[in-house]
Amino acid sequence: MNKASIIRYGAATALGLAMSGALLAAAGTTNKITGSALDNKRSEMLAVDSAQALQTVDLNMAAMAQTLAASASASGGTIRADIFQQLTQRFFALTDSTQGIAFFRTFSDQASALQFAAPNAEGIAQFSTTNGTFYLGATHAVKDPRLDGSRLAFSGRNGKIPLTLVSGPSSRDVMGQSLDFDLPLSSSLFTANSDGVESVSSTQLYSQGTSGFWRMLSVRGVGQDGNPRSLGVLAAFVDASAVFSLHNGPPLTLTGPLEITELPDAAAYSSDGSERLVPVSSGNQGFALGYPSNRKPLSKTNWILALLGGLIAAGTTFFAMQHENNGRVEAERRLALHRREFKKRTAELKRSEDRFRRLAESTNVIPWAADLTEGRFTYIGPQIERLCGYPAKSWCATGFWADHVHPDDRRHVADELNELKGGDYSTMEYKVRSADGRLVHMRNMLTVIDSRARSGAPVRMAQGYMLDITEMKTAQTTLNDARRSAEEANKSKSEFLANMSHELRTPLNSVIGFAEVMKDEIFGPIGDRYKEYAESVHASGQHLLSLINDVLDLSKIEAGKIELVEEETDVAVILSKCRQLLHERASQAGLHIQLVIPGPLPFIVVDGRRIKQIILNLMSNAVKFTPPGGRITLRAELEAPHGLKVSVMDTGIGMTKEEIAISLEQFGQIDNELSRQHEGTGLGLPIARSLAELHGGKLDVESKKDAGTTVTLWLPMQRIVPKASEGDVA
Repeated sequence: MNKASIIRYGAATALGLAMSGALLAAAGTTNKITGSALDNKRSEMLAVDSAQALQTVDLNMAAMAQTLAASASASGGTIRADIFQQLTQRFFALTDSTQGIAFFRTFSDQASALQFAAPNAEGIAQFSTTNGTFYLGATHAVKDPRLDGSRLAFSGRNGKIPLTLVSGPSSRDVMGQSLDFDLPLSSSLFTANSDGVESVSSTQLYSQGTSGFWRMLSVRGVGQDGNPRSLGVLAAFVDASAVFSLHNGPPLTLTGPLEITELPDAAAYSSDGSERLVPVSSGNQGFALGYPSNRKPLSKTNWILALLGGLIAAGTTFFAMQHENNGRVEAERRLALHRREFKKRTAELKRSEDRFRRLAESTNVIPWAADLTEGRFTYIGPQIERLCGYPAKSWCATGFWADHVHPDDRRHVADELNELKGGDYSTMEYKVRSADGRLVHMRNMLTVIDSRARSGAPVRMAQGYMLDITEMKTAQTTLNDARRSAEEANKSKSEFLANMSHELRTPLNSVIGFAEVMKDEIFGPIGDRYKEYAESVHASGQHLLSLINDVLDLSKIEAGKIELVEEETDVAVILSKCRQLLHERASQAGLHIQLVIPGPLPFIVVDGRRIKQIILNLMSNAVKFTPPGGRITLRAELEAPHGLKVSVMDTGIGMTKEEIAISLEQFGQIDNELSRQHEGTGLGLPIARSLAELHGGKLDVESKKDAGTTVTLWLPMQRIVPKASEGDVA
């Protein structure tokens, strides 16, 4: 072999090795690129379809929540069952992915929640906050009539919502969050099998839907007291297979809900590359979908074939120029295929956009988008014309929106828009003048988006939804007027009682005085029988004067005319005097009063006369409702940091929770044998509680039927006189 042949052979060998290496790298890269392209296409379809399905549920939930709130405002805070049935029929007609819908009303006590939830759910959700404990009970629940027996919704006993769905930790926490936010939230995933319903963090989706989750939204309106509050939570049970679906594809693994920061990247794969992960975001939550990846590693056989192909390519390199034309034709064919695919995808997106727009424009919620920089709408739903009389095109003119906001609200709306930053969410309420001169109350829920134009100039955009809340505002105004009328009537009643008490007390004092002169026979004997009559007149007059004084004190408290005469007071002295005053009366009733002061008591800054009045009222009640042979304990101690605690404990007849509530009401009296033996107006505890609150304190009542009652007066630490330090000069 001559030198030239060796050079050619070496060059061919080097070329073959180089081509083999390039072919191996190209094979691996092409396999990954091809697999990634297929995965990207599938992921895009999953993300878009799933997000649109969730958004459809959210839009219909928002419209239904607003209608329920308006209906509740017009009916004093309650939601009628027939209205709820009508709304659910419309809801199921507009959404294909929901299996059932329920309304969880807020209750302040467990018994009421259980009573209303009994026909609909196996249990209730309980929450404890700094303001107390409250409950959510399912007062309305409707199942989609199109569901067959294999679906998950409301598969509890007797068709009720299972306990797991109602009060499981995830559902309970999401319900609590929904009470504080207007954004829709999702509970954990639930699956149904022969053993019942259970909560899971992830599940596989098949053709038959056996898994789902609650989609919840707070319903805000006007309660029975006329004040705005959260009426409860509207919850739609969503079929996970219907929302997150992949036609003619492998089973999907659904994980969630997750915080939006925990969602995987849009192009993420599992650690071994065998699974593609798709994020689906919804507000500040989201879900992750996983499916088998098309990107697979090359096998050993492929590596060998690629190496042989590279060696063969080295021997046939000189034929490459002959196939250049064929390669160009193939490239043009692929380009044309990609163009057709792009046009097809564009048409699908256009149809999807039109479908979503028709859905959004079929509700009472008015979607819109605006350019805040130019001061005009770029889009607004056609519903605005039915509401205000102006065509939607008119609202897109520069300045039209600002000019038609009521003058009283323009400054407020402009200032709030200027204060919002990019990404901020806000809810504004204002009035708009319609074409026929009516005032329309609007609630506008919007998000501000800061961006830049192609020129680099800053642009402020906003988008959101409008709602007509005119009926709700009218109902609120009516409720406010009724409340003011009730307050004025109550004030007139208090002033009348105060005046009448003054007028009655003056002649009554004279009657008591003359009766006292007669019973003590100051001007000579009058006979035993007349003396007995005089003593009865005197006792009755004293009792009537006590009742009038109670009514007068209550009237002054309600009218805000009681002024405290505050001074440093030794509370131990007050307690001792109170015990001494009631000692004889207690002894006659066969009772023993014990005074317990575990440690030194500090001086307090209070109105001593009023504190004495509180303690005497509490001790008088204890004597009144404790049978002979019982025990009454008067105890005082300092419990930092809560304050000074003064307790009156007895071993009397006790009260139930319902009776405690009655005793704290004005003129409330418990109907029992002991109460009928003693006269009274039922003002003792209400007056004591009001006087305690005037001092910044409170009155706690604990009682058990046939076991006794403990009433505790708490005075705040701010009223405690601090002890002098050793370095202070006396």
